[in-house]
Amino acid sequence: MSLLVKDFFNFLKNLAPLHIADPQDNNGLQIGSFLNPVSGILLTLDISKEALSFALKHNLNLIISHHPFIFNPIFTIIKDNPKGDLIYTLIKNDLNLICWHTPLDKINNGVSENFVKAINLKSSEFILKEKYDENFGLGRIVYLKKSIKLKNLAKKIAKLIKSWVMVAGDLESSIKAFGVCGGSGSFLKEELKKLGINTLITSDVKYHIAKDAYEEGFNFILIDHGISESFILPFLKTKIQEFLKRKNSQIPIEIFRTTSLYQIYSPKRREKINARRNTKTY
Repeated sequence: MSLLVKDFFNFLKNLAPLHIADPQDNNGLQIGSFLNPVSGILLTLDISKEALSFALKHNLNLIISHHPFIFNPIFTIIKDNPKGDLIYTLIKNDLNLICWHTPLDKINNGVSENFVKAINLKSSEFILKEKYDENFGLGRIVYLKKSIKLKNLAKKIAKLIKSWVMVAGDLESSIKAFGVCGGSGSFLKEELKKLGINTLITSDVKYHIAKDAYEEGFNFILIDHGISESFILPFLKTKIQEFLKRKNSQIPIEIFRTTSLYQIYSPKRREKINARRNTKTY
């Protein structure tokens, strides 16, 4: 008996329930049919022309994307614009698209926890628990056995994730504990400060938030948004493989991997330049 799209939709509901999604989030089946048989599965962070080409090449007719493809209202579907072309491709090739976003952020073994594991550390608890269900929450807190300087922690993370890292804070400050939030998590700064923790690893921190944090003695380690969330995909693949084994199914699963969208250029310097407040920049 073949497995249908609805079987994987129900699997995801059990793994990361929809009732914990952010109200403005858009999760679930966005294109396709619940009754379509599944020939193969592609896991990806985003829908792109490259991801769809990969799915078609490998006969993967169910795509599970972390970020919602359809988020804001769509008033026209025109093949001549990029999003319209992707929609045409999905429908014309009878592809099915499920998006599962903030529920995967909030489960115990979710986006942030899998990032912590990727940098070879262990976390202890959520930074911010769900108001009505403390079994779910956002971000993770890491307590270190031995303190480390901010600059050395940033270098270690860059090496392990093989991507760029930026720091907003005092590079010489000693870190004994820090928070992690995959994706955009700067709003968790105040929760960490309540716990006496002065460092957060996250993405997409706006200038004025970083500036205020600097004045307060709070540090940000910034990494690429997509990289920070990409470590959920191998976890999701493992959980689906366990599900398929229980169903005696051999449906193939592939992960579509991307690198950072950003290319960072910096002028070569023979010596370190002291910025304002005598803070060294690298």
